[in-house]
Amino acid sequence: MNGEKIDPEDLPLHPEYTPAMVQIQGQGVVYVADYQTLESGWVRLTEWRDRRVKLPPHKIEAIREVRTEYYDAGTDGEYAKAKRVAHDEQREEASADDSGGKVVVAGD
Repeated sequence: MNGEKIDPEDLPLHPEYTPAMVQIQGQGVVYVADYQTLESGWVRLTEWRDRRVKLPPHKIEAIREVRTEYYDAGTDGEYAKAKRVAHDEQREEASADDSGGKVVVAGD
């Protein structure tokens, strides 16, 4: 992605992204383009601005995946598999997120 904003209408397939609402201790809910639980137990979050941050497990209170769907984005009869956030309102929220979902975690 190279620091470009992630498009909720065209989510990356390789690696496949899993958008989620993440409840962070002391901060509230953050809407992220992707999350991964690492072997260490830490969680790597990717913001819609393609900024990544890792959080220790004790900072994460809950993770709720956002529904996605596959669709045909092809033109002229050519099939092109694409993935997007399923709900219009959540796609709009992600598109509008310029820093409102920024993950900021204070030290312990």
